[in-house]
Amino acid sequence: MGRDCKCREKRDSRIRHFPDSIRELLCLLVDDDDNRVTIVTNTCEDCVQENVEVVAVIGSLAVFRCHDKFKFVNICCICEVIVDCDVILSELLESKSDC
Repeated sequence: MGRDCKCREKRDSRIRHFPDSIRELLCLLVDDDDNRVTIVTNTCEDCVQENVEVVAVIGSLAVFRCHDKFKFVNICCICEVIVDCDVILSELLESKSDC
């Protein structure tokens, strides 16, 4: 029984400054100079993977730049965001030092 409590505590604990939603992750990456990510969107028939640049997050809408066009995506349609390790670590360190 004590073991269940420890597992629950670990699940409920949150890593400070680490985004816990796709929206928070995208907001963190908007200000980065190297904000290229790969997103996987859930379409009606299949999932689509795209390399894009994060431009803005407005409410539940994410704005990406793909080549010379803007793409507006409802955040709930994004299944995955794939980010370079160096990019996310530098953004996490910067956000922690801002506090």
